[in-house]
Amino acid sequence: MKKKFFASIFLLIATFSLPSSLLAEDPFELNKKWDTLLLASGLASYGSILGIKHFVSSPEYDATKVYDKNDVNALDRFFMQPYDSTLHNFGTLTCGLAMAFPAATYIAQGIGGDFSKEDIFEVAVMYAETLLFANAFKDWLKFSVKRNRPYMYFDQVDTAALDDGDFAYSWPSGHTTNAFAGATFVTYTYWNYFPDSAWKIPVTLTSYAFAAGTGALRMASGNHFLTDVLSGALLGTACGFFIPFAHKHFPKAGERKGMQVTVFPYGINLHLSLAERRR
Repeated sequence: MKKKFFASIFLLIATFSLPSSLLAEDPFELNKKWDTLLLASGLASYGSILGIKHFVSSPEYDATKVYDKNDVNALDRFFMQPYDSTLHNFGTLTCGLAMAFPAATYIAQGIGGDFSKEDIFEVAVMYAETLLFANAFKDWLKFSVKRNRPYMYFDQVDTAALDDGDFAYSWPSGHTTNAFAGATFVTYTYWNYFPDSAWKIPVTLTSYAFAAGTGALRMASGNHFLTDVLSGALLGTACGFFIPFAHKHFPKAGERKGMQVTVFPYGINLHLSLAERRR
């Protein structure tokens, strides 16, 4: 499986090397103050839940408990499946591809001369922030809700999960959260970096194919309910969009602090900038 993974990454790098003429003016900008705050907040949030889960006892499996499918809502009950280890592994593979796809895409730009080291560093910081917040949010939700996984209602279960308590962390789907965070991040940033590229649609379709495939496999393998996957997709999409969106709208160096008002025949435009113009 590792060979298939690295072969796929190599193929992606080879496929998405683009001519440097398609690179638009840098639409994103790092900000020392705000990026320090984002990274510190993400690390604190993710680190705190990891620490809590380490010191707090994991949910214990009760072999005497009866799991009744009728206790599950009709929508989730319709799609729930018993555990399948093969589909579980394939879902992990597609999740890994979805998460690696942004890195592969932008490393390709560096190899092709389209991205400088500064550009790659910029993307790396934004993507690190995206994954930190995505994983912090989903882990806090899992720990707070403690929803049993679908396979608990069948005879075929993930026995390893019974030992470590993972059987009780169904909502939201973490694999789906990470996959959609990667897909949305690379789609949003790619369309901004390369607005005139013919590869925008292939990049979008490929990244979301990995993400959607991950969600489908997590349900088919019995690891998640439909609502787990939909919630994970929404959470991952939000993180994948809002982190680079914030970097696009950070005050740029050289902008004047204050409010500018422009009057048009069809209305009034207000522009508020928080940065001082350099003199």
